[in-house]
Amino acid sequence: MSSFSYFVGQRIKKYRKSRGYTIEQFSAMINKSKATLSKYENGAITIDIETLYEIAQTLDIDMKCFIDYQPPIFRTEPALPKNNYFNQSLAYMYYYDGRIRQMVRSLLRFSHSSEHDGIDVTLYMGVASFSDPDHCQHLFTGEMKAYDTITHMVLTNQINEAEKMYICMLNPMQNRMPAVGLVSGIGSSPFFAPIALKALISKEPLEEGDRLLNTVKLDKDDYHMLRYYNMMLVNRPAPVSLQ
Repeated sequence: MSSFSYFVGQRIKKYRKSRGYTIEQFSAMINKSKATLSKYENGAITIDIETLYEIAQTLDIDMKCFIDYQPPIFRTEPALPKNNYFNQSLAYMYYYDGRIRQMVRSLLRFSHSSEHDGIDVTLYMGVASFSDPDHCQHLFTGEMKAYDTITHMVLTNQINEAEKMYICMLNPMQNRMPAVGLVSGIGSSPFFAPIALKALISKEPLEEGDRLLNTVKLDKDDYHMLRYYNMMLVNRPAPVSLQ
C-alpha cells in the first residue's frame, strides 16, 4: 500500500460520508462493487484517474482536493517572490472561537496555480496538530492575492459550496512579525449566519500560551473601535513575535 493511495482513499471516504452516502449506495452510484470501493478507500488498490474523476464529479468535489498529497514533511520552496510577506509554502493561523471557548489552529498551504497567474491556497481549518493537517474540521480551497501592504484570500468549503471565507491581512512591516487581520464568512453550529473574527497568521508555529491567547481574543481596544465606528477594525500589528 502506498501512502499516496491511502491518502486518496481516505479523502474519498471522508467526502462520501460528508454527503451521507453509505458504501453500498456510493459503490452503486459509480458502478463499482462494494469490495472494490472499500479497497479504494483503504488504499489497498490504486485508483485510476478516470475513476477518480468520476468519483469527484459524483461527489461534486474539486478533483484537486483528492490529490493534494504532501509528504509528512512539507516542501518549503517559495510560492511567492521574496519581497512578499507570504513567500513560503506554509503559514500558521490562529483565532479564538468563543462558541467552544478555545483557540483554533489552522494550516495554510500555498502553491503556484496551474490555471491562472496567481497563488492557490488550501486551508486546513481546525487541526489538532500541524504535522497531521488532513485530520481537520474543515477543508477550504481558493486563491490568494498579495500586495505590498495587504493580502487577500477568498476560499470555499469543499464540503459545502455555500460556505465562503474571506481573509484580509495587514502585512507586517517586520518580516518576523505575524500578520493580523480579519476572517469573515458563514458561521457553523449553533448558528448559520455571517461572522467576522480576528486572526493571526504566522510564518512559523507560535508558542501557544496566555500571551497568544490574549492576542487573538478581542481586547478593550477592539471593543472601543467597534462601538465608536460600528465596525470590526484591525489597524495595528500583533503584539507577538516569532521565536
